[in-house]
Amino acid sequence: MVKKFTVGGMTCSACSQGIERNVKKLNGVYDVSVSLMAKQMTVDFDDRISSNEIIIATVEKLGYTAYEFGTKKEDKFYGARKLKKRFLISLIVLIPLMYFCMGKMIGLPVFTDNKINFSIQFLLALILLIINRQFFINGFKAVLHGAPNMDTLVSLGSASAFIYSTVLTILLFLGKDNPSHTFFDGSAMVLTLVTLGKWLEELSKIKTGDAVEKLGLLIPKTVNVLVDGEEKTVLTSELKVGDLIILKAGEYVAVDGMVVQGTAGIDKSAITGESIPEEVSVGMNVSSGSIVKDGYIVIKAERVGEQTLFSKIIEIVRTAGASKAPIQKFADKVAGIFVPVVTSIAILTFIVWIVILGDVYTAFNFGISVLVISCPCALGLATPVAVMAATGRGAWEGVLFKDAEALQNACKINCVLLDKTATITVGKPKVTDYKLFSDVDKAEAFNIVSALESRSNHPLADCIIDFCGKSAINVDQYEYVTGKGMTGEVYGIKYFLGNRKIIPEELLLDLPQNQFEGQTAIYFASEFELIAIFALSDYVKEDSASAIKALQSMGIKTVMITGDNYSSAKRIAQQVGIDEFSAEVLPEDKYSIVEKYKSDGYFVAMVGDGINDSPALKSADVGIAMGTGTDVAIDSSDVVIANGSLKALEKTIDLSKKSLRIIKQNLFWAFFYNVIGIPVAAGALSFIGITLTPIIASAMMSFSSLFVVSNALRIAKRKNKNIKIGEVSNVKTKTVSLFVDGMMCNHCVSKVQDAINSVKGVYRTDVNLSQKKATAVCDETVAESLIISAIENAGYKIISTEKSK
Repeated sequence: MVKKFTVGGMTCSACSQGIERNVKKLNGVYDVSVSLMAKQMTVDFDDRISSNEIIIATVEKLGYTAYEFGTKKEDKFYGARKLKKRFLISLIVLIPLMYFCMGKMIGLPVFTDNKINFSIQFLLALILLIINRQFFINGFKAVLHGAPNMDTLVSLGSASAFIYSTVLTILLFLGKDNPSHTFFDGSAMVLTLVTLGKWLEELSKIKTGDAVEKLGLLIPKTVNVLVDGEEKTVLTSELKVGDLIILKAGEYVAVDGMVVQGTAGIDKSAITGESIPEEVSVGMNVSSGSIVKDGYIVIKAERVGEQTLFSKIIEIVRTAGASKAPIQKFADKVAGIFVPVVTSIAILTFIVWIVILGDVYTAFNFGISVLVISCPCALGLATPVAVMAATGRGAWEGVLFKDAEALQNACKINCVLLDKTATITVGKPKVTDYKLFSDVDKAEAFNIVSALESRSNHPLADCIIDFCGKSAINVDQYEYVTGKGMTGEVYGIKYFLGNRKIIPEELLLDLPQNQFEGQTAIYFASEFELIAIFALSDYVKEDSASAIKALQSMGIKTVMITGDNYSSAKRIAQQVGIDEFSAEVLPEDKYSIVEKYKSDGYFVAMVGDGINDSPALKSADVGIAMGTGTDVAIDSSDVVIANGSLKALEKTIDLSKKSLRIIKQNLFWAFFYNVIGIPVAAGALSFIGITLTPIIASAMMSFSSLFVVSNALRIAKRKNKNIKIGEVSNVKTKTVSLFVDGMMCNHCVSKVQDAINSVKGVYRTDVNLSQKKATAVCDETVAESLIISAIENAGYKIISTEKSK
């Protein structure tokens, strides 16, 4: 079985590698994957041999916490709060320690007796070591179990400096030595600076995963349901299939269901990435995660809880964020041997400088600097932070990467094979043309056609009724002829409607065979004459042509493959600008075509939506499924385009390129930093006067980790929506003014502005601190409650509101 566990206490990839190695050694465990960023471990094991308890115990022996995923409510800020508290207490103790260590050098009054001075330094440093004892506990536990990590390096560096300084202090009291300086300050400063770095790093990692967390917040905790005609508020977790849920403007949809009452404008941007509201009415479906912009509807729940579309989307994004990209494998291998190698270099550095100078103080300085400057964190975080940021950003854009490998590979695509029906086209036929052959009034002819079709359950009936309009005419002697069409009497005259076979031959004598090439022809005749022919065909999605043109401008080969007939395929290909296409192909043919292009040297993406596309989706280098398609196609794919628009293909490739570029930047920095930093810390440039102290080395190590996390956050950054209204044509706006309680400084102003700007459809914001007033110019469809909710989620309270058009 495969189970997920939440793992706490990991600080670098050496931690995750150590956990993986130890859990893999357990009997019955087939595979283990540990995600540093997601703090998750996925284990594939035989539950007859191993168990949750054994796996958890193994992790806890290494000095980490572990429990089955989802069994406890997780507080994502717990670790950051704990580190913040530890840092602040450490800082309070560090300030007087630094005074006694450095005061004499800058002329401050300190004890002239080194015995008193060093004793105070010893006590303060000891307190700091006790405050930050977790470094030593985790570091040495990891060593005992053969999985040394960053905590091991930090604790070794700090402990070495403290022990060396303590020995000097004891010798001073014994009268055998009289040192002028110790490493108590370095020992304490290393711990304080690393704690600060870990706190800031934790905050940055939380921000990296914010996109996924924000998705989860779109599902309300409570909903209003209709029970025996009365409105009641219940917990979302208590909803059952069949419940009637009331939704008003500004409320989020918690379930997948069908509208049974009312009409409303629905914003599905969280699912599809498109912010244009869609109007829904009775009989139409609504998905969880959508927002009611205006109106009032009652929906009947069809899927609840983890079965909803939105829950599945969140699970896909979380799984992808926790997965490992192929490029990470090399970094993980290096991280696995990093700590032992650095420890060896530090020992060698100490020995070399003892031999060269015979100065223990200088040798210790260089050896400890090597331990604390080396940064396995930067190496381990380089890829996963970028993957999590990219998958979260993709989810907001309507692009769902199922794993990190798909994210990495999408940028290599140079050939896209496109299914036609429901991928390039809408997948639903409509009347595209018609031709009258009689003097019969057009309106009357359409009325009769609609009356006949209203008696039919044929798939094409609805589109003809939509074109002709609904009719109230009665039809007598109605008869449906399988494979041909229908007949019926209206006002005593017999009419025929269907394909060419239903029409009497004598009425078609002078009619050419191909009236509408590549389209389905529906014939309409009376018993006396042919009246009209309607042309029906599937039609191209509005943005398909521009999306294909965009792919071609990127140098990507575009090919259409379809099971439809040649003439239909040719017509659609011409409309969207595709020169190369294959028609009348079977599912196994699609698979063969994918293999052909792969053998020709192309990196192939297959885009489809149907069951018949699944073999080709599986075979392609990157399988891309339309979210509007079948479950089989979605399951067979690597990437899911939630809104079914080909425009998202460009976003998919661009996001992949950007994330891979940032991953390479991060890896380059991590390797460059360690390759340059370790020799400098070891004193390689001391001959030109460039040396590092443990304090500077620890600060550099913290900066290195922060750099890779901050660099990855650029992926998640979205374009500023604050645009000038005059630059947007045909925009109907409104102004919402809110009086906000709790703003104390310009930092608060910035937080409120960011909160308002996070709402889609907001064009401009202005926050006045002195008046405690926030003003937002936004699209008229934006619900005021969304802006209020965003501000309240940022930690502020709304006093009152005012709105003007």
